[in-house]
Amino acid sequence: MEWIALCLQKSGLKGEQVWAFRNRLFQKLIPESEILQADVVVGFDTAADILADRCCRAGIALVLDQTTPRRSFKKKIFQELGIRPQNNLCSPKIVIEGEKKEQEAATKIVVASSFCRKSFEADANLHHKTRVIPYGLSASFLSAGHDRDYSKPRERLRFIYVGNLGWHKGIKILLQAWSSIISSGASLRVVGRGSDIVEGELRRAGIELVGQLDTAGVAKEMSEADVLLFPSFFEGFGRVILEGMAAGLPVIATANTGGPDVMEEGKEGFIVPAGSAGALREKMEWLCANPRRAVEMGRQAHGQASNFTWERYGQRYGEEILG
Repeated sequence: MEWIALCLQKSGLKGEQVWAFRNRLFQKLIPESEILQADVVVGFDTAADILADRCCRAGIALVLDQTTPRRSFKKKIFQELGIRPQNNLCSPKIVIEGEKKEQEAATKIVVASSFCRKSFEADANLHHKTRVIPYGLSASFLSAGHDRDYSKPRERLRFIYVGNLGWHKGIKILLQAWSSIISSGASLRVVGRGSDIVEGELRRAGIELVGQLDTAGVAKEMSEADVLLFPSFFEGFGRVILEGMAAGLPVIATANTGGPDVMEEGKEGFIVPAGSAGALREKMEWLCANPRRAVEMGRQAHGQASNFTWERYGQRYGEEILG
């Protein structure tokens, strides 16, 4: 099935249209016997509209795992921030209609953040059946935080960003904030890939580009950093926030992520408004001026992150869908 999708993509069909075709094919190929044996069926957003019909006919409850906020909400956020969405962020009609159908058919909708749940506020029926269960994280990041020396603050902080380098991740905001920080002697390393234009701008700003890394590589980079930055405009969660906390880093994230669900303002990091370079810069400057406090916040972040294991996530998920 993945091979078919890749072939379609190479033939020139646009990305989300390819994955919409793949997701619909996947739903049709699920054996009827498997559905009939289930007490509850869990489907994922953009891949559960056909499954919703099949569950309805069989009298089986469907729980929708919604990994990202609603697309109509995304459009609203971008308009408020004055951002013109890139083509790859625009969804074809078939995806939007399928998403609406699966959300209405689900008995419960599970999301990973309060921000994601907020995207359902416009529809009281959908909002009422939405539950927030933050994701878990890999033990390798907790190990990095456990081994960190919290007794020696670094004089010049090392900031790190991990993730996609699209503009919707707040990269321009990061660049604007960094232009005032670089003179302090701090450094910023970026883990991830983006377009040649974006990467070129980052290099010209004196930012070190690391490229794409596997989980072990990211954990190592975090173990050598002091603060994680995550200025995204729009996230279903942003698991890198938890990973940074687990590695012993205070995190500066926006309110449009899962940050408010896993960290307390001023304790394990800071929550700033999405799209505000000034707010991001202010918190970066504060941490540069208070390196000992940055270390203490990182220590507390590590302890807080230990509460978010995949085992705990599975336990809460099971309790929710069977409750």
